Amino acid sequence: MYVLEHALLNLGKNKGRNILLGILLFAVITSAVIALSIFNATDAIIENARIEFNTMVQIRPQSRQMGGANNPTSTVTVDDLHHFADSEYLSGVQIGAGDGLARGNETMFYLHSPDLLSAFEAEIREKGLPDDWVVFRDEASYRRMIAPIESLQVVSLTFLLVVLLFGATIMVLLSVIAIRERKYEIGVLRAMGMKKKKVALCLWVETIVITCVCFVFGIIVGTVLANPVSNALWTGDGQINITLNGITVLQIFVVSLLLATTAGAVSVSRITKYEPIKILMERS
Repeated sequence: MYVLEHALLNLGKNKGRNILLGILLFAVITSAVIALSIFNATDAIIENARIEFNTMVQIRPQSRQMGGANNPTSTVTVDDLHHFADSEYLSGVQIGAGDGLARGNETMFYLHSPDLLSAFEAEIREKGLPDDWVVFRDEASYRRMIAPIESLQVVSLTFLLVVLLFGATIMVLLSVIAIRERKYEIGVLRAMGMKKKKVALCLWVETIVITCVCFVFGIIVGTVLANPVSNALWTGDGQINITLNGITVLQIFVVSLLLATTAGAVSVSRITKYEPIKILMERS
């Protein structure tokens, strides 16, 4: 209890330095909220798109699949397509046809799950799908669709790493400056019998309190700015809806604690080098 009271008391005594630290933490946390929200949202979009595309199956002549002319030796009729569509492995089908013949590139079979592809292909082979027709997933369309999403994800991750590295560096520098400024205070506390660990804990708690306050405001502001920032960076069609979930909040909180702990570790390393008698003699 004393540690917390002492930390709160010192927050009021060192307003200038604490305000500067608070502004830095607020900027880092807000930026981290934006970057992590975008990263997690794009990751979910990519995963959902992967699952969706992996359940979409087409058939077409092997010559077309290989880039050649569309002149298969065998044909598939509309009746064949309806026969293929009568399958327990499918959740739906979209049939394209003309002049009674199947248009494989316009026919889409929707599997219940991606791992049913082999079973479905074996079934329609038994139902009469010619050997010179192939069953495939349209990987090219999938790659084209997720390319801008992956680009946005890379940008958000790079921005997050830069912000965290910059924030950690500045916090370490501020901690070193703060310890130098508070050398006499540390000497008095040590001369009064307070152990090094307890002094370090007091300084760490001060940083944690500031971090928690900045965390709350950073979450609020970051949530508001996440959508405008993502839409400004988005190069695809439409918009990406960014929502802040519990996992992202927990990740941001852990990151915030790591930053505070990094600064605290520097404080501990500096405090262990100070001897109270020497500090007080230098002051006198």
